[in-house]
Amino acid sequence: MYHISNDKNIREFVRNILRTKKWKILRQGKHVIIHHLAFNGVGNIIVPGTPSCPYAFENFKKEYYQRLREYFIRIGVIIPKSM
Repeated sequence: MYHISNDKNIREFVRNILRTKKWKILRQGKHVIIHHLAFNGVGNIIVPGTPSCPYAFENFKKEYYQRLREYFIRIGVIIPKSM
């Protein structure tokens, strides 16, 4: 298992994401990345390993939920409002 993050909130959040079996963990250079496994997936999300900002966890969750929403729109679960 990879060292995910020094922040315990980020570490627990990523472990919960990985338990869904829809994401896998990658290691590219010094960065840990989670990758969505679905066909035409939403791409990669870089996990902050040593967060120096107190908002790193909130920013990471925000990026995760944005990617998840993009995926749901792409597969038709969520229908965006027309302008």
